[in-house]
Amino acid sequence: ANNSIAATTNTGTTPPLHHSTMSAAFLNTLKKVPVPVFGSAATAIKFATRKATSLPRYAPWGAPLVAGGLWFVWPAVDEEWKQSMGIGSSPAAAAPAAEKEEEAALVVELSEEAKEKVEKAYVLETVTVELSEEEKAVMKSVANGDFSVLEKDWDTFAEKAIIPGDGDDDDDDDDDDDDDEDDDEEEEDEE
Repeated sequence: ANNSIAATTNTGTTPPLHHSTMSAAFLNTLKKVPVPVFGSAATAIKFATRKATSLPRYAPWGAPLVAGGLWFVWPAVDEEWKQSMGIGSSPAAAAPAAEKEEEAALVVELSEEAKEKVEKAYVLETVTVELSEEEKAVMKSVANGDFSVLEKDWDTFAEKAIIPGDGDDDDDDDDDDDDDEDDDEEEEDEE
């Protein structure tokens, strides 16, 4: 053993090390392990090591990326987990705040008249509307399942709906005409 060390010192070369054969065997094993997108683990490791050399260039972006990620993710993190990690507020701290809110709430006593109004606030008054004879006939035929009475109205609506803008502006035009007439009358009154 001493002779081989002396021989290497004389020639200046180092003896073959055991770990170089281990790394070759490990690399051969990695070539056989399939990895999606890259094909094999060896290709994935080569790609990762080449990309890792450019990481110092992107280091200044690390803090803003972490802050932005936490800004979006932190609200979604479970409160129990935050408390177990000692980061979130404990439920004991939230309890006094709830007690203060309860104390702040005032109890209001209502008079009988006010209570009665509250009870009747959502009750709808029944209003009876008197229908014309034509409307009664339409309601009767619809109740029997005969909608042919309404076909004329449906056809009229469909015709108006087919032509956009036509018929829609009639009311606006009438309003504009009325406004123009009112303006003309005001001008005549001023003179």
